[in-house]
Amino acid sequence: MATEHGESSISVDGDIIFVKAIGSFNLEGIVKVITELKLIIESFAQKDFKLLFDYTQTEGATPEVFEKINECNIWLNNQNMVAKAVIINSQILMTILESRTPARDCQNSKQFEDKASAITWLKSQSIK
Repeated sequence: MATEHGESSISVDGDIIFVKAIGSFNLEGIVKVITELKLIIESFAQKDFKLLFDYTQTEGATPEVFEKINECNIWLNNQNMVAKAVIINSQILMTILESRTPARDCQNSKQFEDKASAITWLKSQSIK
């Protein structure tokens, strides 16, 4: 069994789920994060939620990680996700994320450079 790479923390405040990714991720590391995220979303019992992904301390990922992220986004597109904010300070990483995860295209998603702006935007979002 391969060792998981990458660390994460997930927390909830009201209807916002915060996911922070730290380091470099491999397949095993991202599967762990996605499994935990899905359990939290399922605990919302079909209620609306918003996501905030903080990638400011992410160093990169193996190609199969982006495949899993895209699969997770396909799943998210069938959940009650109202909006998704992405905090990222690497335009290269954002470009890779956008090109490798086409399931994000139909989401109400916006990129930010800081957490305060991301939270303000998420709080202003509602079901259309």
